Amino acid sequence: MKVLAFGASNNKNSINQKLAHYAAKQVPNAEVTMLDIHQLEMPIFSDEREKELGQPEQAKQFFQAISDADLIIISFAEHNGSYTAAYKNVFDWTTRIDMKVFQGKPVIMLATSPGPG
Repeated sequence: MKVLAFGASNNKNSINQKLAHYAAKQVPNAEVTMLDIHQLEMPIFSDEREKELGQPEQAKQFFQAISDADLIIISFAEHNGSYTAAYKNVFDWTTRIDMKVFQGKPVIMLATSPGPG
């Protein structure tokens, strides 16, 4: 089973990246691919940028990684009550390749926090 796992945070020391990696290791007989959202930085999505620049290579890579996976594990960081702008931007660009990028894919969604202080 091919497992794609990543923390939906652009923090280099993301606790969510660590949790996604830990969770992926719990899947028996898994071939695990870890993604680093930090390495998928792209211009902020807009229709104008898409017309001007086309699809960024990072969006194509993310799309291919999802397409190749049998299971996706995402651990979300929380910013202001929602997922991160970094993940939203990757998602926005990738859905321009195919709106149904996650359709039919089992996804495990996690989140963690270091706690107060």
